[in-house]
Amino acid sequence: MANMENLQFPALDITGTNYISWVKNVELHLESLGLSDTVKENNTSTPQEKTKSVIFLRRHLDESIIYDYANMRDPKELWKSLKDRFDHQKDITLPLARDEWQSLRFQDFDKVMNYNSAVLGIVAKLRYCGETITESQMLEKTYTTFHKSHITLQQNYRLRGYTKFSELIVALLIAEKNNELLIMNYMTRPTGSKPFPEANALDTKKPVKENKTFRGRGRGGKTTVDVDECTIHKIGSHSSGSAQSNPLREKNTKEISPKSEKKLVSDAGTKGHWSRLCRTPAHLCALYKESVKRKEKEVNFAEHSEGTTHLDASDFVNDFEETAITEA
Repeated sequence: MANMENLQFPALDITGTNYISWVKNVELHLESLGLSDTVKENNTSTPQEKTKSVIFLRRHLDESIIYDYANMRDPKELWKSLKDRFDHQKDITLPLARDEWQSLRFQDFDKVMNYNSAVLGIVAKLRYCGETITESQMLEKTYTTFHKSHITLQQNYRLRGYTKFSELIVALLIAEKNNELLIMNYMTRPTGSKPFPEANALDTKKPVKENKTFRGRGRGGKTTVDVDECTIHKIGSHSSGSAQSNPLREKNTKEISPKSEKKLVSDAGTKGHWSRLCRTPAHLCALYKESVKRKEKEVNFAEHSEGTTHLDASDFVNDFEETAITEA
């Protein structure tokens, strides 16, 4: 394969399938280089111009084709030999291009740009083979191949009165981009849904808990603990009436686990234990107090019972003194 870095367009394939486009590209580039006369009959080109033209042609040939024409030094001879070998592509290309044009439909393409490329490629083949395709034919081909669900849309485009196929393609491309943006916005947040909050946003609607101090009437006060907020409040020891609600009873609504219930029982009757806060059943408190009373007895206390002998140290001391006096 020829060096792709030195190619201005694709090289001629050995099968000749791209011969039509290759010829057009060669004619344009030779004309830009001032070498277009080198491939014509009865030209008066200089040997230097002919050499440049041959080098350019061979550079844009497949490697397999280059070996077939390695001995040709005249660009006109090389050009004619390639035409005789591959020019029959018109007879092969024309029926294929006609079939492609007949089966071409706008509704078969998912993108407007793909449809535009297909139309221009088929039209180029037909025009090279001698078929004339006008702008009105290209417009009509597009209008009549819209999807059936877009009848109103194609009527609107038809009423606009486009005279060039390129103008219709531009309008379709703009509409396509707008529809993609509309669908993307809908999929991002469907109808009726709220936008997602930012990751670092603060919830300013969350209420802030405030500590309140309740004071009662009378002298002094009783200090109690708020179970929910662990704040200390002072409540008057003499209340004005029983109708006043007790904050401890209102806030202390949590269930007491077996472990905490055991702790409350063990603290019952001790200093600092709050009877109003304690929710231990009365019979458990009574049993605990009774067990405490039993523990108050002396640990080493032993009751006298029948069959037991009470020993005292004085008994042994007296016996020892009497024995000593007798021996003396």
